[in-house]
Amino acid sequence: MTRLFFVFIFSNSFLFAQDKKNQIYLNADDVIPALFSSQSSAYNLGYRRLLSNEKTLRFGLKYFYEDDNEFTIGLKPGIDFMFNNSKKWKFFYGLDTSFEYSNNFQSERKYYKIALVPFFRVEYVVSQSFSISTEPGLFFEILKIKDVDGSPIDNSNSSFSSGISSLGVLNLNFSF
Repeated sequence: MTRLFFVFIFSNSFLFAQDKKNQIYLNADDVIPALFSSQSSAYNLGYRRLLSNEKTLRFGLKYFYEDDNEFTIGLKPGIDFMFNNSKKWKFFYGLDTSFEYSNNFQSERKYYKIALVPFFRVEYVVSQSFSISTEPGLFFEILKIKDVDGSPIDNSNSSFSSGISSLGVLNLNFSF
C-alpha cells in the first residue's frame, strides 16, 4: 500500500511539473447563466494549444438546438500571439475564421456565415490550471440566406456586415 501511495504522489508531481500546453475554455454564460449573460452568437467551447511561448493555435465550437425552432453549428479555427505577460495578466492579439450553419425551422430558411474575426484577448490567471478571459474584437462577415419554404417567391439573399464581437463575453479557462 505504501508503494502505491508513493507511485501516486510521484506521478502527480510529474504531471503538475510539466508545462501546461493545452487549454479548454467555456463560455461563462453556459456554466453559470444566472451570473453571466452573453449574446447568442458567442461560441460555447474552445480549445487552445500552445505552439511556442508566444504562439497559440485555437479552435472553437458553437452548438445550439431548440426543438421545432432552430439548429446551429459553428467552427472557429484561429491563432493568437502573446504580446505582454505579467504574473497574473496575459495579453494576446489574434485572428479567427468562423464558419456557421443555421437552419431556422419556423421561417424555413438556412443561413451560411463565413467571417474573419481579429481580436484582443485579456486573460487573468487565478491559478496554474484556471484563468478567466475575455476576447473583444471585430468581425467581417458574409451571410448567405437560402429560402427553402417552397413558395413561388424566393427570398434567398446574401449580405456583408461588420461590427464589434464578443464584447462582455467571459470565458472560464482550464489549462492542462
